[in-house]
Amino acid sequence: MKAARLFAPGNIRLVDAPRPVPGPGEALVRVIAYAPYGTDVSTYLNKGGRYVASYPVGIGADFSGVVEETGDGVHSVRPGQRVSALALDHCGTCAHCIDGRTNLCLDPAYRTLTRQTCCEEYVLVPERKLAVLPGAVGFEDAAMLAGPVDALNAFRKLGLDAGDTVAIVGVGAMGLGALAMARALDITAIAIGGTGKRGELARKVGAEEVFGLSAHGEDVSQAVLERHPAGFAAVMETTASDWGTALAFAVAGLGGRIALTGGGPLGVSNWDIVDRELTIFGVRAGSGQAEVLDLIARKRLSLGETVSRRFAIDQVADAFALLAGPDARDIGRVIIRIGDEA
Repeated sequence: MKAARLFAPGNIRLVDAPRPVPGPGEALVRVIAYAPYGTDVSTYLNKGGRYVASYPVGIGADFSGVVEETGDGVHSVRPGQRVSALALDHCGTCAHCIDGRTNLCLDPAYRTLTRQTCCEEYVLVPERKLAVLPGAVGFEDAAMLAGPVDALNAFRKLGLDAGDTVAIVGVGAMGLGALAMARALDITAIAIGGTGKRGELARKVGAEEVFGLSAHGEDVSQAVLERHPAGFAAVMETTASDWGTALAFAVAGLGGRIALTGGGPLGVSNWDIVDRELTIFGVRAGSGQAEVLDLIARKRLSLGETVSRRFAIDQVADAFALLAGPDARDIGRVIIRIGDEA
């Protein structure tokens, strides 16, 4: 089978790999669509040397496809079904999993992240990670669930309801997904970030107001606070960067709530938090895949309008060169089509 492999930072190419065979509890999925996002680009570049320990290595996490074959003991999916996969595996039997908090599985075996690879024609996936797609959900929408699933988790932690307002820091793949989710839930979203044409995309998916950047890493907190002097009661940071984290704290109002999706040291003191009585939430992916798929099926949530370019798997090197290059400022999501739908 065709499979994308990284051989060094920025060096991705196709190889001929053996087709996997599903073991107990696994499904072999024929991949149809793969949607790279920020973590994939960081893996491609191996930023800071923290993403790849040795080469060659596969890449990809957010995808959809068709079940080709199942291993022993698999009952929830069958060959021929259209599926997407959660980012995180889980045991399915601990107290958190039973309570629906599969992203916080208590089993130590699942606490260390094992990243899915999917930029290949066939991939093995644990049965627990798979969700069957509703008939009204296409493969491309189903390959872009990470952002909306994260956002659904964040919005619940932030206590947001229809009519509330949230500031979303970052308008990359995750930020665009969060903006689309806010619109689906009738939450007013203010977008902060984005150079080039990213601001236009943010408005297209529902941002009421956009504070764009003239250059990457620009501090626009003063401009935001001039328009919103009290700051925001709820902020979601989607970039997992020092810039995004600093900006999220800068625009949070007194008593504000901040949802973080990753990043390094906070860069704020305890007194910064105490003096403003800020509440900080960590967002470790999410478990709301089925709810997001239902919103897409009911046409409440649309992700297709964020797609700027499509590539075939044979063009994977071109796709990643675009995502990691200067022209990325003018594009939204990229879809790599790996298999045929028929």
